[in-house]
Amino acid sequence: MWWVALALGAVVLVVVAALLAFLYRQVCAIESGVTPLVGAGEGVAANTAKIRDLLTTAAVLNQIKAEAVVHDDYLSRQ
Repeated sequence: MWWVALALGAVVLVVVAALLAFLYRQVCAIESGVTPLVGAGEGVAANTAKIRDLLTTAAVLNQIKAEAVVHDDYLSRQ
């Protein structure tokens, strides 16, 4: 009777090994599909890194515009 348990254990071992091999292939396939996306994401991050600076630029441009209007008014009076 012990040989039945031993054979059943061997079958379970083979099934587990097959499932692990299948899982490994699936993980490799997912990784190969995700790798280009990571590169694209890094590119997007690099392209959008300076967006916060644009908010500061807008405020400075408004100050420059206000100062230009003051200068224009001053020069128009003379």
